[in-house]
Parts: sequence; structure tokens; C-alpha cells
Amino acid sequence: MPRQTPRSLFLGRREELSKLKNRLDSAARGAPQIVLVDGPAGIGKTSLARHFLSGAAAECCVLKASGEELEMELAYGVIAQFAAQLPDVPNALRELALGMPDAAPQDPIGVGALFLDALGQIQSRAPVVLLIDDVHWADTPSLHALTFALRRLRMDRVLAVLLTRDASDPRLPQGLHRILHDDTTLTLTLEGLGLSDIVAFNAALGPSALPRSAIARLREHTHGNPLHTKALLQQFPGDVLGGHTVLPAPRRYERLVAGHLARCSASARDLVEAASVLGMSSSLHQAARIGAVPDPLSALAEAMTYELLEEDPANAVLRITFPHPLLRAAVYRGLDPAERSRLHHLAAAQSEDHYVALQHRVQAAVAPNEDLADELIRFATQESERGAWAAAASAAIAAARLSTHSNLRERWLVQAVEYRLLAGDVRQAAEFEPMVRDREPDAQQQYVLGHLALTTGRLEEARQRLAACWESSGAGTEAETLQKAAEQMAWLCLIQGDAPNIVRWARRGLALPPGRRSSFLRDSLAIGLAISGRYEEGIRSLADLPLSGPRHTPDQLDGLLARGMLQLWNGQLREAGRDLREAFASHRRGGLPYAALVALAFLTDTEYRAGLWDEAIAHGTQAVSLAEDTDQISILAVVHALTAFPLAGRGDFEAAEAHARAAMQHARTLADVNDGAFAATALALVHSARGDDENTVAELSPFLSEEIVHRSGLEEVGIVPWRPLLSEALTRLGRKDEALEVLIPYESGATERGRWLEQASAARCRGSLQEAYGNHEAADHAFREGLQLCRQGAPCWEEALLHFSYGAFLRRTGQRKKAVAELESAHTMFLHLQAAPYLERCVRELAGCGRVTARRGGVSPAKLTAQELTVARLARRGMSNREIARELVLSVKTIEYHLGNVYTKLGITSRMGLIAKLDEEP
Repeated sequence: MPRQTPRSLFLGRREELSKLKNRLDSAARGAPQIVLVDGPAGIGKTSLARHFLSGAAAECCVLKASGEELEMELAYGVIAQFAAQLPDVPNALRELALGMPDAAPQDPIGVGALFLDALGQIQSRAPVVLLIDDVHWADTPSLHALTFALRRLRMDRVLAVLLTRDASDPRLPQGLHRILHDDTTLTLTLEGLGLSDIVAFNAALGPSALPRSAIARLREHTHGNPLHTKALLQQFPGDVLGGHTVLPAPRRYERLVAGHLARCSASARDLVEAASVLGMSSSLHQAARIGAVPDPLSALAEAMTYELLEEDPANAVLRITFPHPLLRAAVYRGLDPAERSRLHHLAAAQSEDHYVALQHRVQAAVAPNEDLADELIRFATQESERGAWAAAASAAIAAARLSTHSNLRERWLVQAVEYRLLAGDVRQAAEFEPMVRDREPDAQQQYVLGHLALTTGRLEEARQRLAACWESSGAGTEAETLQKAAEQMAWLCLIQGDAPNIVRWARRGLALPPGRRSSFLRDSLAIGLAISGRYEEGIRSLADLPLSGPRHTPDQLDGLLARGMLQLWNGQLREAGRDLREAFASHRRGGLPYAALVALAFLTDTEYRAGLWDEAIAHGTQAVSLAEDTDQISILAVVHALTAFPLAGRGDFEAAEAHARAAMQHARTLADVNDGAFAATALALVHSARGDDENTVAELSPFLSEEIVHRSGLEEVGIVPWRPLLSEALTRLGRKDEALEVLIPYESGATERGRWLEQASAARCRGSLQEAYGNHEAADHAFREGLQLCRQGAPCWEEALLHFSYGAFLRRTGQRKKAVAELESAHTMFLHLQAAPYLERCVRELAGCGRVTARRGGVSPAKLTAQELTVARLARRGMSNREIARELVLSVKTIEYHLGNVYTKLGITSRMGLIAKLDEEP
């Protein structure tokens, strides 16, 4: 029997444990914490976490999960481990935990939101510690979902501890990289044990006490690595370790494990080996069935004696786990290849999950297997039709490795890259790029490389590759490959505002037989027609699109995003909001990831124009987060820019300018004029809200150049509102003729298209300009015309601006009574929107009319933060805390915190008080 290592033995790491305890204390007080523990294999990351949790378990709810090398392609494997430990798990998470094969595919946003909701419920009982071991081996969908949840912890009693060998691993999503390297994240980089710790180690493990000089030599030899130090102390006698001969190199860890296995009985050895095939953790009865172990409890007890397995008491069904990933890997790699293959075959036969069974069959394969490759291809195709892109990619990669035909291997490897892109796994798709480049060029290869280049922001390469796809096509080229290449080319032209070529490529793609998945071609065609000035033709191209759901098939979904965008540009704000919300939700369920984010971005713009700024800020922030987390570089400029709009209106200048400048940086990276226009307009809005007309003009004047002014996306009214901003700023600077020159094309375009919202904006600019020219009657007519247009349309931000501009004009012309009525209307709207800069100007104008205060008893915007006001308004509508949390994608604890602040600031004790304290919704 080996010398025992007490489970309580833990050496050193006092400083790390103290820091962990401090972070847990902060989390328990409602300040969520993230801790990264990194270091090489065997350095003691897992041991540190275990020792820390042994002291925290009594006062916390501990949820543990770990990445698994053999399950890196199993979608939501890590989230499923967490879900299995949750007491009140939502149905969708329960399906993940149970591995239900027919469950609808989930996207990381939805899973992350469900997990966040579950955390909000469980932390009401006790602080929560999330432990994620071997993050570098976690499946990508789980990492995206966890990133989504961790980014939204605000006032939660949650401590997340992430263990990894390399925090810079390129496999980790970009959003998770940002979290791990954030200034607020505590990083504990573990180094080797000190001399005193190894002395204690020797006392507990060694065959005899070693002199201090030998301990020092041992530490230098192993760099203090606990795992290697332990191996040497257990393997070699004292005279070898304490002598003057050269110390033996730490034998491969497998030898130590093999020695322990050799001393086990056959039943215990069979149990450990079967468990290694199933992963880091498995149910005891499953491992016993695969290993044909007649008395599993006795076998487990013996394996635990030799420190080969541990019992996991956290589950209702008895589960076993390996103490360390290296130990499990040593057992697994030590298996005879034939025995390993046999055990995988048995595991496949007993698995109720088709995907897991296929994974075991892949591991069992000892040679290329065309039948298994064909089955994997069928599975990949089936999963792709369901929109389960991650599982499809995994199966396609396995099929490529097992196929006996080189052309099929290459084809399915290329297909896997596309599935990775559609799953939002841009970084993992890029890992395969060198292999895809090395294959014999053909249409499919050029399409996938073009798609990857476009997604990662390499626009010129994307153009060349996608064009080459069409040029290299032949009789054997699938129509769907050409259709997808046309789709990406149309998207590229849309990014760059090349309207004629948007239409051309969209029509080329639509002329081909429809493919199996959703396509952006109908959307591209309608958008291209609209920004070419052929709006009605664009709408007619979508005439057969159903008005309402369901949206489960391409014919029900394709074009919905475009219809929402066209309605937005036409001033149909209610209809636009409906379609864009539905497009976002539907594309998330298995459509196109970039289309979902575009829908969310333009939903932000819709809500900004409609005066729904709480929703606009929430959706814009969410869009930026999702675009960054999934590396959707090609749309980041627009997403950042549109998020800045409502923030500028609120007077949150720091956040608004940060988004605007991020948009500018991304636009420069893409060298795209249209993205530049959105970014410059966002920055100009910040300057305008600050009252800085000089910088507003400086940002927007470049778009008057002959080279840029005729770009279709910039000149079509309703898309990028740069002309009214520039005209208004020029007027205030006294540059009237320049303002008129800027205004006329916008004014005539709005009138020609019959767009009431743009006509109202143009009328406001015309009124200010006529006043500057001294034509007061014409100015009065223009302002009243603009207000009349607003009354005929939907509620909007423009109406508030018109009331204010008209009221200020009336005050300056001595019509104080009329001015007060207009200014008070503006004041009410500004107050409701919490538009602080505009509210201050309105108060000054009212003071000029002799009205010191015009507030109608509502709460001052200065009293509540933007988030508090949003939560308060949703609560006033009758929504529960949990419903608000789901709406804003925050935890219940955060909502409780914000409502508590609201009650304190407003001097109320319940939701009933909100009705009296908050202004009525318009």
C-alpha cells in the first residue's frame, strides 16, 4: 500500500488564499468578483481552489464545472454541468443538463441570459462561487454564454474563479479575454513551492527526511512544481534524492500513475480505466457497466485509497471524478490502444445521446472509416439545418479526419470553417485558415476564405476571394456555394455603400435555386434598392414576406431585417420596432449571427428616434457586447455609433464619446465611408449635445466633398442624419448660406420620398435658418409645419426638439405666452427622456419667459441614474423583478439593488409610490 496523502494536506499559498477570501467577502456584500488562477499543469491550481472551497462551502453555494479535452466540441457541456447543480433550473437549461437530443438549438445569448437568471435566484439564499477548472478546454458555446453572464453581473453576490494554464489562449473568446485582463479581475499566477513547503511535503510523503541542501536541490530541479515534486518524493528513496549524483528527471507522470494502477485489484483498475474514457467526471454506474465491474463501490473505495478517483458528493446520482486532469490523461494515454478503442465502443453503445455516441465512435476509430464519416456528415447536415452550427462544425471536422477520400476530407474541413463562422466562433474558424488555404483552389474554398476575410475585417481580400469563387466555378460547383458567395459579396458592398453592386450581387444570388439555410440576399436586395432611391421597389421585393411569425424557415425569415430597416428609414417606427425585434430573435434561433446583430443595432436606432431611450441604451449596449464577444468586426462601427446616439442625448458624454470614437476606429480599420459617416455623426451628436457647434461642423464637413457626397448610403434621407446636424450647427455659427446649401438636398429628398420624420427635421432646420435670415413669418410657418407632421406620425424625439426650437424662437420674437406653451411641452418630453443637456437649455429659455420652474411634479432626472430610471419605469408598468431582469438581461439581485436606490432617492417604500413620483409615459 502507498503512503497516504491526507486530503487535508495543503502547503503554502497563504497569500493567494487570503486574496481569495477577501474577494469572497466583497462578493458576499454584493460586489461581484472574478478571479483568474493561471499557471502550468501540476502547479496546484486545482488544489488551491479545492482548499479555498473547503472553507467556503459551509457559507456559500458552490457550483463547479470543468473543461474536458475530449468534450471540447460538446456544445454547452460546461453550462450543462452547472445546470445539473442548480435547484430551480429553467427548462431550457434542464434540457442541456439532461442532454436531451431533440432539444431546440440554443444560442449563447439565450443560454447566458438563462444562466444569469438562475444565478439571480440562487444567490438570494447564499453567496455563489462559480468554479470553472481547465477553462482552456471548455466548449466554445459555454464560454460565450459564460462571458455574456459574467459581463452582466452588477450587484450580485457571485465570485467566479476561473482556472487555466494560459489566460492568453487564442481559443478563448475575445470577450472573455477582456474580462480576464480587466483591471478589476484578480489574477493569481501560481509559481513553484518554496523551500519550507517542500520540507513539509517531504515530511508527509518522503521515505525519509532529506537535508535542507537536498530539498533546495530538489526545488531547483522541479522548479517547485508540486506534482513533479510529489512524484519524485514518492518514486525515489532518500539516498537517491539526498545523494550527490545527478537527480533523476521527473519521470513521465504516467509512470507514477501506472504504478498505482498496477497495485490495484483488477476491478479497481477496470473502473479507473473505464472512467478515463468517459472524461474527468462520470456516473459510477456508467463507468462500472463499461468496465464490467461487479462491485463498483468496493472498486471505488480501493481507487480512492490509491488517490486515483474521488467521490463527487454534490450530485444525487453518485459520480466519480479524477483528482487532477493530468491523472486522468495519464490513465487514458496508458491504455493499450486496442483496449481504449474497445471501451469507447462500449461507451458509444451505452450512450443515450447521439452526439456523445458519435464522439466515442470517433475516438474508437483506429483507421479511416468511410461509413462513420458518412454518418458524421449526415449528422452535420442535420444539425446545420437546425441552426446548431457548433455541433455541425464538430461533426464536419471529425468526418474530415475519418474520410478515406482526400477530396471529401478537404471539402468537409472547409465546410467546418463556415459552420464555425455561423456559430460565431470566428477565432476558431481562423485557426483552420492555413489548412484551407493549402488545399487545391476551387469555388467552395474561395467562398469560405472570402467569408472569413469579410468577418475579420479584411475587405479587399474578401472581395478578391468572393469574386474568385464565381470565376473558378464549374459544372461541379454547387449552386448553394455560389449563392452564399453572392450573399457575402452583397454584404461587403452594403458595408461600403456600393448600392448598384449590392443589387447586382443580390439578384445574382437570388437567381439560383434556394439553399438550405437562411440567406441575406433578400435583405441585401431590398436595402440596396432603398439606398439607391428605389424605396418602393425595395418594399415590393418583400411583398410576399409574412406579416407575423412563426419564422422557422428561410422563406418566413429572409427579408425581415430589411423590412424593419426600410420602415425605420420611412418613419414607420412602430412597424420597424416590431420587425427588428422579431428579426433579432429569429436569427438568434438559428439564422445568421451577423444579421441578428444588425437587427439589434437598428432596433437601437429605431428606439432612439421614437424616444424610447431606456430601451435604446439597453439594446445598444447589448449589441456592442455581443458583437465584441463574437468577433463580428465588420459591424462594430455601426453598432458602436448607434449606441452613442441616446447616450449623447442623455448627457452621458464620456460613454457616448467612447462609443463614437470606437466606431471611428473600426471605420478606419475597414476604410469604409459609410461606417465613417455613422461614426462621425455619432461624434457630432456628442458635440451638438454639448453645444460645441465648431466641432460638430468639423466632424461632418468632410462629407460634403465631391468624392463622398454622392455615395448612395450617405445621400439617401433617413439613414445617416448628418445633414440636419450640420445645417443646424452652421446656422448657429452664423454661416447661413452654407447651412442652406447643406439643407436643400436633404429637404428636397425628404419631400420627394414623403418621409414625415425627415420632413419634420428639415422643417426645424428651415425654421432656424429663416429666423437667422430675419424671415420670421417663414420661420414660424416652418416650425408649425414640422409639429403638424409629428402629430400625424408616431411619438418621436424630433417632436421634442421642434417644441423646444419653436418655443425658443417665439421667446426671441417677444411672444412669451406662446413660447411658454411650447417650451413646457418640450420640458415634459426632455424630463421623461432624461435628456439632461436639452433640459438645462429648456429651463434657461423658460426662465427668459419669466417662468422659474415648469416642472409638473415628476422626479428630477438628476436624482436617478439612467439604469435606475429604466428599472423604475419597468416596475411601474407592473413587471416583476424577475421579468425586469430578463428584459434588461441583468440579474434579479441587480434589479433589487436599483429599486432599493430608487425608493431611497424618491422617499417611497413600495412600487405604488412610483406611480405618483414618475411622470406618465407619453
